Amino acid sequence: MYTFDRILCPTDFSDASLQAVQFAAFLAGREHGHIKLLYVDENEKDPLGFFNFDEHREKEYRGAITTFAEQKFSEISKRAGLDPKVLSTHIHFGTAYHEIIQEAETNRFAAVVISTEGLGRSSPHMLGRTVERVVRLCRTPVISIRPNEKGPEWKISTILCPTDFSEYANYAIPYAVSIARRHKAKIIFLHIVDLTVQHPELLVQNFPDLSIYHEHSGEIQVEKIVGRDIEPENSIVRIAEEYQADLIIMGTHGARGMRRVQIGNTTEEVVRRSIAPVLTITHPVHKTVFPHRFSKDYNA
Repeated sequence: MYTFDRILCPTDFSDASLQAVQFAAFLAGREHGHIKLLYVDENEKDPLGFFNFDEHREKEYRGAITTFAEQKFSEISKRAGLDPKVLSTHIHFGTAYHEIIQEAETNRFAAVVISTEGLGRSSPHMLGRTVERVVRLCRTPVISIRPNEKGPEWKISTILCPTDFSEYANYAIPYAVSIARRHKAKIIFLHIVDLTVQHPELLVQNFPDLSIYHEHSGEIQVEKIVGRDIEPENSIVRIAEEYQADLIIMGTHGARGMRRVQIGNTTEEVVRRSIAPVLTITHPVHKTVFPHRFSKDYNA
């Protein structure tokens, strides 16, 4: 079973990143899991910092950053109501997205929980550089949180799982079933077709057999929806709001089989626009999480 037993939560100490920390606390609390807060200082990779680098002042600079970050870690953990017993903090120096991905993959975290906005926010119509690269490149599942001024009360009772019926998209199914089973939630499986398709309701029979993906899928309440739209992301975001989905779970790749260095436009738009948290699955590392489902491929 997939559980949120170890969560990596990058933060720049902004109010936007606080909501990501709060959601991480909610997930870890259900599993009695551990949260690591990570702050990455990019000064040495910034042109000004790089060209003005002085190795004699490096120790002094890093000491000042460490003192500042530890103070902020204490503040944000108190605001998020984190239990110090299940919390650790770490400071890295380098490029943010690279350090986040390396930490998540090297130490095999169950998930990365990250805010779509931060101190470097450039536009509400674009994803931040760091979060876009983390979602696109990280092999560890990534949960993107769009900050909400209302400060939502987190829960998972309805999960939306879009699929285009490709194996890439269906990689998300074992995660959806595991999380739904843990939270006793309902799953809405959604497939969007082009407006030119006649009688889309007939495609309901094409939804995959969930028992192939998870042996306990029969315990989950499931609803299957086929919709029509010019752009799939429009219907995904709309239905998520209409059905008050608490979590969207989807693959970053679809039937087009895009390379790992790219991210599907649909996924990027959903991450940017969705009010609900979005769990994205980039790479089939879940062969080790769900060995029953992927044993044949894994042995090969």
